[in-house]
Amino acid sequence: MIDVPLWEDDGLQVAVETAALDQAAALLDEAAEDPAEETHLEVPLFEVTVYGAPAPQGSKSPKRNKHTGRIQMVESSRYVKPWRDDVVGASLKARGRGWSPLTVPLAAEMIFTLTRPKTHFGTGRNSGTVRPSAPLLPASVPDLSKLARSTEDALTTAGVYRDDALVVEYRRLMKRYHTDHGRVPDVMEVSGCVIRLWPALDERVER
Repeated sequence: MIDVPLWEDDGLQVAVETAALDQAAALLDEAAEDPAEETHLEVPLFEVTVYGAPAPQGSKSPKRNKHTGRIQMVESSRYVKPWRDDVVGASLKARGRGWSPLTVPLAAEMIFTLTRPKTHFGTGRNSGTVRPSAPLLPASVPDLSKLARSTEDALTTAGVYRDDALVVEYRRLMKRYHTDHGRVPDVMEVSGCVIRLWPALDERVER
C-alpha cells in the first residue's frame, strides 16, 4: 500500500506542485538547447557557400554555327557559364578528397542573394540608402526556378551527387536582395548562394 500524504495546507500543496512543474520545464528547456539532442538527419550531407552572380539556365536562343552552318540552341544568358563555374569550384573545395557522389533521394535548400541595382539607391549622401519606391523583393528576372536549374546542374558536374534528379524536395528555395543580409537567414552581404543537402525522409516511414 502506498501512503498518500494528506495536505493540511492547500497553499503548501500548490507551492510544491508549482516547484515540480518549474523543474520539469527547466529540464525540457535544457534538453532542447543541448546540441547533442539533435538528430544526425539535421546535419546536412553537403553544405557550401558560393560567391558570384547567380545566373539562370533554361532560356535558349537559336544561333547559327559559323563552321557547320547549322542552327543550334544556346543559352541566352552569357552569365550562366561563369555562375556554374563558381558553383563547381566552391563545391569541389567543400566536398574534399575521397568524396563519393550522393546517390540517395535528397532534400535541398538554396538561398540566392542578388545585388540590388544602383537605381534602387538614392544619390549623393543617400547613395547607401534604398529608395522608398524600390521593390522590397526581387520579383523579376532572373526566374527562381531557372536559378535552381543552373545550380543543380553545376552540382552534378562537381560530382556532389550522381544526378540532379535525386533532388525530390526543397526545404527552402528563395531569392533575396543583399540588403536583407542580417534580417533574413542565409542572405549574404554580397551576391551568391547558400546550398545545403539532406537525405529526404520517406513520409511512410515517419508515420
